[in-house]
Amino acid sequence: MKRSFRRIAAAGLSLLLTLSLTACGTTGDNDTKILKLALEIAPNALTTEMAQKAADRIKEETNGSVVVEIYPSGQLGSQRDFVESMMLGTIEIGYVSASSVENFEPEFVLYDIPFTIFSPEHAVTLWESEVSQKVQQQFLEEQGIRTLGMIDCGPRNVYTTAEVRKSSDFSKLTMRVADVAGLINLFNALDANPTVTAFNEIYTAMQTGVVNGFEIGLESVLSNNLQEVVDYCVETCHTYTIDCFLMSERAYQRLTPEEQEIVTRAFDDACAEQRSVFNQNLAGYKERLAEANVETIQLSDEEMDKVAQMAQPAIEKSISGIFDPSIVEEIRAMG
Repeated sequence: MKRSFRRIAAAGLSLLLTLSLTACGTTGDNDTKILKLALEIAPNALTTEMAQKAADRIKEETNGSVVVEIYPSGQLGSQRDFVESMMLGTIEIGYVSASSVENFEPEFVLYDIPFTIFSPEHAVTLWESEVSQKVQQQFLEEQGIRTLGMIDCGPRNVYTTAEVRKSSDFSKLTMRVADVAGLINLFNALDANPTVTAFNEIYTAMQTGVVNGFEIGLESVLSNNLQEVVDYCVETCHTYTIDCFLMSERAYQRLTPEEQEIVTRAFDDACAEQRSVFNQNLAGYKERLAEANVETIQLSDEEMDKVAQMAQPAIEKSISGIFDPSIVEEIRAMG
């Protein structure tokens, strides 16, 4: 892996957030350690439910010495805010997409290279691979954040009010994307107009016509009622949604060795359960999408080949100066 400049400085919003939060410490009882867990997603999302299970288990197994407080729906900011605050130790645990970490640790592009991951098993194999473990260890050493586990949210598709049946139709789209260079590069390459918008603003942005498309995993669409503002799901499967729980190393080191083991095991088990339940539910998610009168469009093999060809410059740009180009085939071969 090639080295690259790390952006560590926090933005003004994050500084305000930092001032408003207390670090991992106590309530009124010096024996109780509070861990704030921040998520952008809804309280009824599967991953939020798994986070609550982990929290309940941690409280029980530590006899209340560690309490995890859940803050869903972007109450503590955006995913970028979570990462910045974990670096400073003012949020202890955050749930983020692996792609959102690229702004802080560029090697996390490993999990988000278009058209490289093709199944749940493939995603887990990549996450557990030697190259992946090196990236995660580097993130811990350089930014002071450790990974607690991988969440599977399936392939990412395009959801839109405009009909897309050919590669050239992507030019019709003003696409909401996260603040991730790889996604911006990809949809620029597809001749769409990528527009960075916060996750919790997607519904309003679609309603008001600020954007006419977005790309996320299916479960996130349903848990946030986004099926209400789209007409089509275009099955591009352009990337696979690898999300993760992260923890501030400052907070982790404040725990006793026994508490560290309990927290680590609770999140590892919660992530494994989420992956199992998610993939069991995937067919049902697709049925719910159809019941909402959202038409699923599968592009022809010929058109998908054109999409992949159009995306090639974005793939090359996303890994330039970070990984050798051979990493693309290396990841594909893991499947």
